[in-house]
Amino acid sequence: MHNGNIKSEIRNPKSVIEKLSHTFDAFLSRFGRLTAIQELALEPLLSGENCVLAAATASGKTEAALAPILERFQQRRFKTNSQKQTATVKFLYLVPTRALARDIARRIEQPLKKMAIGLAVKTGDEPALKPTRPPEFLITTPESLDSLLANRPKMLRDVSAVVLDELHLYDNTPRGDQLRILLNRLRRLREYAFTKGDAATAEVQFCALSATMHNPASIAAKYFANPVLIQTDGQREIDAKLFEMRGAESLREFFATFKAREVKKVLAFCQKRAECEEWVNLLRGSAPFGDEVLVHHANLSANIRRQAEENFARTGAALCFATSTLELGIDIGDVDLILLVGAPDNLGSFLQRIGRGNRRTRRTRVACFYRTPTEEAVFQVFIRAAKNSGAETSALLASDNGLAFRPSVVVQQLCSYLKQTTHSELNPEHAFGLFITPNGEPLIDKHQYEKIVEHLIEKDFFRPAMRGGKQLQAGEIWEKLYEERALYSNMSGTNERAVVIDDMTGRRVGFLDSKLPAGSTFLMGGHARRVTSTNGRKILTRAETKTENVRQPHQKWNWRVKSAALTKALANELGFPAADKTGAMPLVSVQTENDSEKRFLLFHNAGEVYGKALGELLETERNLIIVEH
Repeated sequence: MHNGNIKSEIRNPKSVIEKLSHTFDAFLSRFGRLTAIQELALEPLLSGENCVLAAATASGKTEAALAPILERFQQRRFKTNSQKQTATVKFLYLVPTRALARDIARRIEQPLKKMAIGLAVKTGDEPALKPTRPPEFLITTPESLDSLLANRPKMLRDVSAVVLDELHLYDNTPRGDQLRILLNRLRRLREYAFTKGDAATAEVQFCALSATMHNPASIAAKYFANPVLIQTDGQREIDAKLFEMRGAESLREFFATFKAREVKKVLAFCQKRAECEEWVNLLRGSAPFGDEVLVHHANLSANIRRQAEENFARTGAALCFATSTLELGIDIGDVDLILLVGAPDNLGSFLQRIGRGNRRTRRTRVACFYRTPTEEAVFQVFIRAAKNSGAETSALLASDNGLAFRPSVVVQQLCSYLKQTTHSELNPEHAFGLFITPNGEPLIDKHQYEKIVEHLIEKDFFRPAMRGGKQLQAGEIWEKLYEERALYSNMSGTNERAVVIDDMTGRRVGFLDSKLPAGSTFLMGGHARRVTSTNGRKILTRAETKTENVRQPHQKWNWRVKSAALTKALANELGFPAADKTGAMPLVSVQTENDSEKRFLLFHNAGEVYGKALGELLETERNLIIVEH
């Protein structure tokens, strides 16, 4: 592990320039001095180590990774006198969102241009790559990488380095499981190309980037072998204040203080997309932002999201309501204040959100609006943990490493891998070798894997191949998934979303998770729209000036405790005894003035399975209604 907090100027700038003779001018000269993470990452990455860089936002992690990684490539290229470009990708930069892909592309476009390295972005928002002229440097998402591996594997046979940005956002999610197998497929592809003489080496160098992650080396080890941890301190002072949310008037009263506080640009986070839309509809036109009240979430079209990002970045005074889509390091200019309408799901998300503010100063200003005393306590737990680095903070940030690899990802990856194979035939025994850790340990029990394969054959995802043996070919369900372009992402029903179209211009506005009948009014992009007609999954709409029938932001607290560590911290904050010490189970009322029935939270601290069993018992014996486990 390399750890430090280097604040001085480059100690030997001449030495650094010599070591980075091909990349210093392009990537680091604009900094004037190396940041701590840039200096510490230099030697390990230049020597070919797999690394994980953990540092605060705006610390130059992207350049810290790319300068030495690209330097190694350029040195090898010039040493072997291999200047001729081949029709293959050399570098992959993986990001969790399309917006971050665009932002990273803007950030590194000129440095790569200086080095004559071609750049492209491959996401669902971008046009397809030309197979005869792929870029050397590709920024993409896991889903688009999945599609490339399945459809254009030869394009990736020369990949020598992979950067995983915002790694903590993948961990212990279905996308994280998917990414682990995609990297195994990439490694297998490289090894095959090397044995066939189509690649000079089978080596792939990996580097993960993260701002907020507990035990980053152990998390990175799920994705690649032997990660070297390079970590720097850089915590900023947190100025967080709590306010009770009583409706729109609470925000308007708060906004009235902005002139005295010298606040001009505010990024507000909500938990739900609909809530973002409702707040924008309610507050647009109000002082001090006027019409500069924006919205950003995943259900908006790419063009509308881009416009919101650009408007917010260039406007001197603006308010933007967003979901997790703006948690990441997208360049939206300097933000004076972070406003949280309700508590996020976990401490990691809280840290990510507050880290978006005041990036050019050592002080982060945060306003936390709570709707119940319990939600106030959640904020208190998060704020205390953000300011400290003790055992409670470590426990709250710790990933639940006991989560098993998801069988649904086995299904999705087998379906995708079938498309990648030479004859579109799958050997289940051979494919099982993909479901392993970087150290070769199985991610799923062999018997369970065989049961999954049997089930897929039974349901006609796969059929025995015509030529016999153990080979499998596509079945009817696989063909349907392929036609719907649903093979390359986790099969969670997102392909069933309805597309919202403006019937005057024909342009796509966004998506809805369910269809609406003609005449319905809803909010999208901060404006009311009325459904004129529907056609299959298409919803044709027109702008609507009247918004009387549009919902107002709800004030009920539907936040859910998702970890035992947070349950214990919250019970402690509320003054309840720890259940694991006394045998007591803390019970707290979360009833609000608008609730007609009494509502409680029961802190059992015993895990999800026990919680469900206890819930069923309480329903049977006490006639209670269990809303969520």
